[in-house]
Amino acid sequence: MSDAIPICIAGMHRSGTSMVAKLLHLCGLYLGQKQDLMPPAPDNPDGFWENMKFMKLNDEILNELGGGWDCPPPISGRWDEERLLRLQARAEAVLQEFSGHEPWGWKDPRNSLILPFCKSLFPKVKVVLCLRNPLEVALSLHRRNYFSYALSLTLWRAHNQRILDSTLPEQRIITHYDVYFHDLRAELRRVLDFLRIPVSEDLIEQCRSSAKLDLRHHRFTAQHLLAANVSADIFNLYVRMCTEAGWR
Repeated sequence: MSDAIPICIAGMHRSGTSMVAKLLHLCGLYLGQKQDLMPPAPDNPDGFWENMKFMKLNDEILNELGGGWDCPPPISGRWDEERLLRLQARAEAVLQEFSGHEPWGWKDPRNSLILPFCKSLFPKVKVVLCLRNPLEVALSLHRRNYFSYALSLTLWRAHNQRILDSTLPEQRIITHYDVYFHDLRAELRRVLDFLRIPVSEDLIEQCRSSAKLDLRHHRFTAQHLLAANVSADIFNLYVRMCTEAGWR
């Protein structure tokens, strides 16, 4: 592998990770061979832009830790266990396929829960944290997976908190789902500048034109969170992340 710093796209499920991954791919981010990317599905007709080799590996890591994306396992101090070192060797084999491709990265909401594992391979990895109002995430998961709202909100908190706990502010950029419907051009440019991916304004305009922003079905604000009586820790975490993302 080269010395290029990879880009990890993370965030809670249903938070716009696919949309952001597609936009970055259009701007030159290599995500792997086409046949390795998960195909579109009824719940995500514009595509997942998720490399299935990484997704399978992430699932195995979570399984080894005794959980899954919908049941986050405790992770403190467990990254040097022999069974995880074996998976690290497998990860390095997968990463050989990205040699010579710059910039490159991978997208998977599961990244949120195993960032310490990723950083054991790439200590300087840059993280794009996709943020969405927790009520929108909960409604989307209720429709797709029939999850209770309480479970979805708990998962939203776990995924986002673990990213913040695993990264320093200078290692990550938080990008809010809502901003792309307000000013896609400016937000995409902000993310690209953080990642140091040079892109022309013409290409950014092509990205704006190709974005299927009409796929959005519902929108909530922080006031809706208050009205729904979500817990203070979830509300405060959301406000803190919105502040870091520059979204009011």
